[in-house]
Amino acid sequence: MKKNWLLVSGSALLSLTILYLIAFKITPPLDRSQPGSFSNFYFVAFTLPVLVAPIIEEIGFRGFLTNNKVLQALFLLLPPLIFILSGWNTLIFLLLVMVYSLFFIYKRYGQDLILDMLLIASALCFSIHHLPSEASLTRSWLPFLSISFSLGLILSWIIINKSIWWAMLFHGAWNLLMAIIILLSLQFVSDDLHIVEGEDFKLEWRRVPFFESKVSSYSPEGDELQITNMNIQDILGIVNPSLLDSFAISEPFMKYDIELKSNGGYEIVKRDLIQALESDSLLVRKK
Repeated sequence: MKKNWLLVSGSALLSLTILYLIAFKITPPLDRSQPGSFSNFYFVAFTLPVLVAPIIEEIGFRGFLTNNKVLQALFLLLPPLIFILSGWNTLIFLLLVMVYSLFFIYKRYGQDLILDMLLIASALCFSIHHLPSEASLTRSWLPFLSISFSLGLILSWIIINKSIWWAMLFHGAWNLLMAIIILLSLQFVSDDLHIVEGEDFKLEWRRVPFFESKVSSYSPEGDELQITNMNIQDILGIVNPSLLDSFAISEPFMKYDIELKSNGGYEIVKRDLIQALESDSLLVRKK
């Protein structure tokens, strides 16, 4: 049971989608559902996606392809648990119902067509799971849905023809590649100076390479504020941590040098800082 159509269609779709993203310089839309908490970059970008997610997701979305009864049992248990922890999503719920229905029908009748439908439904469920909760099936999100869907097909082929452990390894390697690309985008940044002016303030900011320095500072002095080598997340942690519940960060983990000149005391400086960051779309108010 080679199911080579999984590899061919998945690889073709993945290649075409990547070419489309590169040709039109498309980036993911802003995720306004970012959690209101502070996260470690290496944990979020490397540890979870590379070491943890491949194990949980391969068992949870494709464990039915193994002959191991324990993994098949976990396949039945993990998706509902992930669904509960992630929050209600009607589309994922309906897809899970479809996946489980097809799984039990296939176990009962063993028809190859049912298995093909199950593989497609599982890959679709896998791809929807990777979209932010507020994302919709619009043109801006479809390319990223396409990438995870094509990966779901390829990973299914790997399990069928190799093993689930090879799929976990490939999954982790893919996520590692994505993490490295993100890291490179944080390191090789434009050093253009951006200026934001309001009635009573002037803010200047520029991006800072991720590895330029380990030293950061937040230095208010009178009507001025000097910030060096800090990301917006950490800045909000000083100004007012509760703001993370109201704003999404447009460039998570990007580091900045910021200089603000205002009129008034420190409370006015903090207010003007948030206003300036929002006006230049470094902060985006959550809906």
